[in-house]
Amino acid sequence: MGKTTVLLALTLLTASSAGCEPRSTDTGIPVVCTVVVDTPAKVADVERMAGTVRFRCENPGAETLTLKARLEKKDGDRWRTAVSRTFTLRGPETFAPGLKYQFRTIEMGCATGIYRTVVDWSRVSRSSTKGDNLVSGPMREPCKPFLRLT
Repeated sequence: MGKTTVLLALTLLTASSAGCEPRSTDTGIPVVCTVVVDTPAKVADVERMAGTVRFRCENPGAETLTLKARLEKKDGDRWRTAVSRTFTLRGPETFAPGLKYQFRTIEMGCATGIYRTVVDWSRVSRSSTKGDNLVSGPMREPCKPFLRLT
């Protein structure tokens, strides 16, 4: 193979792979983050229940992503906080590639009642702040098995 052919092949290979990742992540446009809450569920092999908050931000990640997560228990017509925790994540900690998610959980011992997962979240990226409040569906007795085999 001649030098010209090798040079042309290397140039084409470099040019075709350059489109896979953005050349610059500093576009001035705020990073988009997606946050999802899951219904409380029993933690495998232990007598604990957990509420999970899943999240993902575009590359290079948000400057900060704050997740104020809580498990709430229904008390009559009201919801009361059973356990809460705040997570503050920065940059690469907020990034997840493709359709994958990062996650954080809050746990408590198994207890009777109706529970839900709630998160108040906010993202700061390129001088822009965005946030929301998300609430999962309710779950009666999260630690109780759905099917009992007797």
